[in-house]
Amino acid sequence: MNPVEVLQFVGIPLGIGSAIVILSWWLLPLKRFQPLGVIVAVGISSVVAFILQEGVPTLPPTQRWHWLVFTVTAVSLLACIYPCFKKWDNLIVLQALIAGLVAGLILQFPSQQEWYMRCLVFVMVLFAGTGLRRVTIPAWHMYLVSWAVLAGLSILALQSSFAKLAFYAGAMSAVAASMCVLQLLRPRETKSVQIIYGTAIVGCTLCGFAYDQGDTAQRSAWFLPMASIPLSAICYVAFANKKYRAVVSLAVVNVCIVAAITWSIFATPATDEMWP
Repeated sequence: MNPVEVLQFVGIPLGIGSAIVILSWWLLPLKRFQPLGVIVAVGISSVVAFILQEGVPTLPPTQRWHWLVFTVTAVSLLACIYPCFKKWDNLIVLQALIAGLVAGLILQFPSQQEWYMRCLVFVMVLFAGTGLRRVTIPAWHMYLVSWAVLAGLSILALQSSFAKLAFYAGAMSAVAASMCVLQLLRPRETKSVQIIYGTAIVGCTLCGFAYDQGDTAQRSAWFLPMASIPLSAICYVAFANKKYRAVVSLAVVNVCIVAAITWSIFATPATDEMWP
């Protein structure tokens, strides 16, 4: 990995996603359709991050990990529909249920095709999607958590020598960071984007777990960053002191991510090869 690759595989999706959101400030003035800007930005950034590395995807894909991008794209397309219907736009749990169903049907990583694994994917997306953004959790908090979790998954992918997943997760993390900054600069209505990030996080987690060559105990570290999402949401909602609840919930996320990375660093043997 060198600076040129980082600029290409992470910088370009970041720039495209940011530009789309900034353009949406003028193209989508109505509050009802404001969420479309971020939804489109994140969805397109995901596709661009993949194409820059693997080219235009084929159907069926040549490698099973490519299903990750197909799943995120499908959920992004569904998320574009919700702002058009006022009742659906506010049904966060229902949106997560639908995203979980889509992910459970599409994701096809090695050793994860059994029916119970698909049910597990459904549950994971449900908890990740609702954990990122309940009614009381602000948009900037969702972006910060997505940023941190995906950055952690990117580092885990590097530790397991899965460079392409590392770049993809890194690009999505950078886009989340950009969305956070833009949201703070110019607050906009933000709904449904949490299911895209929830799906991407679950997909990256399961993809990394499936392709990691370490033992089962070492590979379990992949689930710590994702598990921090519902834990942080519980802390945010349950913490009595509203002034510090965001700090506490974000601290939970950071502790889980640092623990996962530390676990991976000490358990993974050194290697000079990156794949696939």
